[in-house]
Amino acid sequence: MLDSKREEDLSGFCQDLLRSPSLSGVEREVGLRVAEAMRSHGYDEVTVDAYGNVIGQIRFSRPGPTLLLEAQMDHVETGDFTRWSQYPYGAFIKGTRLYGRGASDQKGCLAAMVLAGAFLREDMEARLSGTLMVAGTVFQEKFEGVASRVVAMKCSPDFVVTGEASSLELVRGQRGRAELLLETSGKMAHSSHPEFGINAADAMVRLLAAIGREFRPSSDPFLGEGILVLVHLSTTPEDGVGAVPDRARAVFDRRLLAGETKEGVLAQLDAILEKEAAGDPALQWKLSVASSEDRCYTGIPIRGEHFAPAWVLEEDHPFLESAREGLEGMGLDSRVSWGPGFGTNGSFYGGQMRLPTIAFGPSSAGLAHVVDEYIELDQLFGACRGYYGIAASTLGGPGIFSGGV
Repeated sequence: MLDSKREEDLSGFCQDLLRSPSLSGVEREVGLRVAEAMRSHGYDEVTVDAYGNVIGQIRFSRPGPTLLLEAQMDHVETGDFTRWSQYPYGAFIKGTRLYGRGASDQKGCLAAMVLAGAFLREDMEARLSGTLMVAGTVFQEKFEGVASRVVAMKCSPDFVVTGEASSLELVRGQRGRAELLLETSGKMAHSSHPEFGINAADAMVRLLAAIGREFRPSSDPFLGEGILVLVHLSTTPEDGVGAVPDRARAVFDRRLLAGETKEGVLAQLDAILEKEAAGDPALQWKLSVASSEDRCYTGIPIRGEHFAPAWVLEEDHPFLESAREGLEGMGLDSRVSWGPGFGTNGSFYGGQMRLPTIAFGPSSAGLAHVVDEYIELDQLFGACRGYYGIAASTLGGPGIFSGGV
């Protein structure tokens, strides 16, 4: 399925994507390259939606299900360039490694998906049924799952494979994530006479101590614990030396288990906070799910609450079995990860839409967001074979590989 020419095309395409910086909201250049590759490789339809997601469609000869392969186009900041041994946007190949920001998270996934679709059409078009959709999405790093809503409206998928650095293992679930905002309010005063004010920072310390004493995470045998981690703390005024602060803010990262809702997560902490504040009218606080807004490269605003639900696909689900058959048909190990993956747009497809969803991709989670991020070329090639096999098995049914590839 992958000869030397196809491997060269794939590594070259991945290099093209890596040479185009694409922070969240600045994915235009990568989107153009993805759309151009889809068109040049014979996709039936290529569209760019209002957010800037690029969606390619391949229609096979007979009616059948729709499979969506999706990976993000954006990446995180590079950090200090001087700490990198390779220029982050140089896409240099050193030995067996291809270096660049986003190589593992997730431009390797995206390049492999786009060309897997093209190669599948060239090799097996007459033997498959249904539709293959491949999407490159925007703003995954800042708005997990939000842009995927528009992709889902366009594609109406029956099955979803979301990209993830999973070391070519199938991942059948992930913990969700909620960003929780706790705010306390007080009254400003000169710090030499704090008795004339109400210190919002003191109130925050008191509430944080109560949460530390009382919060007990629930757990799941597969997903692990629904942990709560304090990730940010601030007061207003920010340069308030000499002033009692009248506002304080704390941001928590709460990892979610299957079935946990926004209302339930807030209620769990509300109970702790109400107990601590009982009988003290001076202790003023507010708890909410954080939300934010930004602007896509198309000019369209994107906004949403930072609440991405957990999802788990059953061990014996037919889609997971089909994916395993596809990997085996391509000579790959069909391992299913022993534990959950990390954050992907699967939180929308599997968590909100409850579609059969798996995560799969090249490289390891330990290479995401790091200095000198890279992808091993054999992992890149393996991912392309894997997406090819999963799509062939899903759209071709059992025995699709019995006659060879």
